[in-house]
Amino acid sequence: MFVRRFTNFTRKQGENLSKRINIAVIGAGYWGTKLVNEYLALSKKRHDLKLQAIADKSPESLCSIRERFSLPDSMLKKDYDKILEDPKITGVHIATPNETHYEIAMKAIAAGKNILLEKPMCLTSSDAFRLARQAEKNGAVLLIGHIFRFNNAVNRVKQMVENGEIDKVRCLELRWVSAMSPPHGRDIIFDLAPHPVDILNHIFEEWPTKVYAEGRSYERKKAGLEEVAFITMEFPGDIVASLTLSWVHHGPRERTVFIINEKNAIKIEAVEQTITLFEKGAKKEILVERNNTIESEINHFIDRIKNGVPPINSPLIGVRNVTVLEAMRKSLQEDKVVSVV
Repeated sequence: MFVRRFTNFTRKQGENLSKRINIAVIGAGYWGTKLVNEYLALSKKRHDLKLQAIADKSPESLCSIRERFSLPDSMLKKDYDKILEDPKITGVHIATPNETHYEIAMKAIAAGKNILLEKPMCLTSSDAFRLARQAEKNGAVLLIGHIFRFNNAVNRVKQMVENGEIDKVRCLELRWVSAMSPPHGRDIIFDLAPHPVDILNHIFEEWPTKVYAEGRSYERKKAGLEEVAFITMEFPGDIVASLTLSWVHHGPRERTVFIINEKNAIKIEAVEQTITLFEKGAKKEILVERNNTIESEINHFIDRIKNGVPPINSPLIGVRNVTVLEAMRKSLQEDKVVSVV
């Protein structure tokens, strides 16, 4: 039985290596539009990739996509079920509001599709686990959009940690802040915290053991709709991390990670992909070749479908990330330190 199953798998894998992967993007908002642009550009470099369709319930969003990229009406769907019913579509990239992730991804798995699901994976860890388990049962590829795992600056620092160039870490400071209108009905922890939490796990291969969060809802004046949050995370090895999340910070948009060690400090500008070393009163730029992280993530998704490369942004990572977010939200609601289990 084992030999027969293994033979079937390798035959299917061989077929996958030669066939074209047709992808659909579900969600044509701000991020979905960026994804469409990247898929169209990448399909000119990879002849085994084609953007087959785009779905969004908003006619205005679909019209905008059609005009911006000169797409035929046949590619545009108001109902994502039409995409799931299409046997020509191999995978879907889901970029819809957070609260829709679980339902759409579950339907996609049932329809036999492979999935790249934007962060956060789900709004509860129980839903995230069920989603991961269902993908496993169905043999579907499921990846989560933790895009900074494909960021050259982040990966250079990860390499420095692994090589012992960064040692005896004491504390960490992360800032995910900007001045913008709060997204309608959006929770700042589940919206902004997934990336910084994931970056720390990616670099150090550790998750926080305890968290404490405080926040304020200055604009919307409602619990659960805070526009700013300050979070302390405890990590193994007596490492503490401070995370600031904000939609009300005037000044430049920041996506920064500061790693303070015994003898020096490292600052990552995550979007700009720059690394600065501070040591003995001097600073030094560590050269990094900036890459297109969206393209790298899509390439990984296609390669995962075609030849089963090990996942970089696996559902296991997504589930654990949501578990940390839940603990942060609980801490904020109950005003107490919460253990991450």
